[in-house]
Amino acid sequence: MGWGILISVIIITVYAIKRLLTTVWEGHVFSLRNFLLLTVTYAVLLTGFATIYTVLTFEGVHVMAADEEPRSFWDLFGTSIYFSAMMLFSVGNGEIVPVGWGRWISILAAFLGHALPVTVVWTLMFNRKEKIHKG
Repeated sequence: MGWGILISVIIITVYAIKRLLTTVWEGHVFSLRNFLLLTVTYAVLLTGFATIYTVLTFEGVHVMAADEEPRSFWDLFGTSIYFSAMMLFSVGNGEIVPVGWGRWISILAAFLGHALPVTVVWTLMFNRKEKIHKG
């Protein structure tokens, strides 16, 4: 069951990234639509990576080491959300560190955390240049 959830989360996360990269962004830098699209994408990534860490931990794959052992599913999921946020937003490791396969997963999370804002800014600037040349 855990592996099915894991595969589903990976598919949804990949779809969200694909959707972000193929969406036509408004030319305004400060657009509510752009902000909401980026926020939803980060929320999907955050919960997606947290679910991956949680499911792998429940399946017996050691992916992160924390000062305290989680006492329940929600405690583990909360720890996974926190760890996922630290990786995505490039805050870094503190009391939770990746181990084993968790290192590779956290590298991917950190990469996406850096790549998404760059992609958005690049797309907005490219769209702005096209409007200037057409107008």
